[in-house]
Amino acid sequence: MFKWPPPRRRTSIAVVIPSSNLSLYRDLRLKTRVIGEIARALSVFRVSALGVFRDPDSASGDHRLLLKISKYMLVPPYLRVKTYSLDRDLRFVGLLPPLAIYPHNPENRPIAAGDIRFGLIVSELGLVDVGFEKLCRLVEARHVRPGKIVLVRVNSVDPLICSEILDSHIYTGYNVVNIPNWKKLRRFLKTHDFVINTSKKGRPLNHILEREDFLQKLRNTRSICLLFGNPEKDFDELIEVDLKIDITVNFIPHQGTLTVRTYEALISTLTILNTLLE
Repeated sequence: MFKWPPPRRRTSIAVVIPSSNLSLYRDLRLKTRVIGEIARALSVFRVSALGVFRDPDSASGDHRLLLKISKYMLVPPYLRVKTYSLDRDLRFVGLLPPLAIYPHNPENRPIAAGDIRFGLIVSELGLVDVGFEKLCRLVEARHVRPGKIVLVRVNSVDPLICSEILDSHIYTGYNVVNIPNWKKLRRFLKTHDFVINTSKKGRPLNHILEREDFLQKLRNTRSICLLFGNPEKDFDELIEVDLKIDITVNFIPHQGTLTVRTYEALISTLTILNTLLE
């Protein structure tokens, strides 16, 4: 079933990815393209949060880059020039695929009442740039901060008035969470009802699907967090402390390659989970 705009998930999905995933690639071009593929996969499957974890194998530069570019992709193309200055880390963002989420207006919709899109606050008076030739005026524009990007709904076109949305019924992209250490990771995992570690050493998916308690947990949970490893280690091989993990699953039993790259595992796992949740 295709529905546009896409609805927000009833069960939210978060993903934790170690920033050492970029260590496999020496060239900034390749690092940039891999981050783009990860961000696209998250958006295709309506993932609500990306936790960027600085694991023991991670370099500080890779951690910074994964955070920066995954956030950059959330900014709609019509606002990027206005929000980003020259930055060496962003030299190859022209290689990134479009995120094409609804608030980015990928189909170039004409402005209309009820439309939802991202806007840049350009004035303390509550004027917002929503990618239209005219600026939109925020209703109840108190405590606005110029330079901040907000999600808005267009209330009327003439005059052009909009209101900020804090909780949308449609999918509006993933939230990027910086997880610089184990303490922050432990805290992040505790905010989710069901934590699933993906690992080649986990229980085979076909065995798990025979367990009614697992399926019931998926149906009833409000939030799921998926843990992924890096190019050389599964997440359970990176663990140095006790963490809240409810189950470890092998989502690709009998894999045909020696290793499965993280963005490949990400797409495979989210495809299966999407089917189970729908």
